[in-house]
Amino acid sequence: MDWRQYPHATCWPDCWCEAPRLGAFILEPVNSWTNLAFVFAGIYFILTSRNNLSQTNYLTTHQRYPRTYGGALIFLGLGSFFYHASQTFVGQWFDVFGMYLVSVYFVVYNFLRLGVLKEYFFLKTYFLACVALGLIIIFFPDLRRWLFGASIVLILFQLFYINRLRPRKLDVIYLFISILSYATGQIFWLLDKYKIWCWPHGLINGHGLWHIFTGISAVSIFFYFKSEEAISIENHSGT
Repeated sequence: MDWRQYPHATCWPDCWCEAPRLGAFILEPVNSWTNLAFVFAGIYFILTSRNNLSQTNYLTTHQRYPRTYGGALIFLGLGSFFYHASQTFVGQWFDVFGMYLVSVYFVVYNFLRLGVLKEYFFLKTYFLACVALGLIIIFFPDLRRWLFGASIVLILFQLFYINRLRPRKLDVIYLFISILSYATGQIFWLLDKYKIWCWPHGLINGHGLWHIFTGISAVSIFFYFKSEEAISIENHSGT
């Protein structure tokens, strides 16, 4: 498969440390296969969505919440796999859009926790926000990382605000693991991007480790929110 006949990703030809295997179906095998961490995590959330359902918090009231998040993780994993396999602009869009599916999920969920968003509107708001960001990165691709970074900052701000406004019991170890894993992955991302630690034909590299550590972060943050107790659930419906 010759991916060079398609429009390249905006970072081409110097995207990451891993050397592209020109002419191969998978240009960056390490950066591609490490995305299976997201896929496996997403499958896990979907398969276990019936377990431990309760009225403790929104994530445990109905299967749609873990299933939606599981679907987002699977989309991210497959989209990023496609991106690193092809290094095309279309692949880049799927990669970044998958990242938004994960981060925006918690942005919208925190608005639900705050009570400014009704449960009935959760999926609608989530869908519209992701579509809007998806359109933005088509016409302004250079904003893709800034927008993702902004979504992460917004989540942290929401967590701080909600904790001050309505303190609730959550298992903070999951939050600690999530933040630590994300920060560790970001360090590897920078080492790889700027070729500070670079092994172009190695079996592992910084960007591959970014996928693994951010996968751990994505799983941990879900368990953090799932551990919330004594949340007031109003207007819950089984739809």
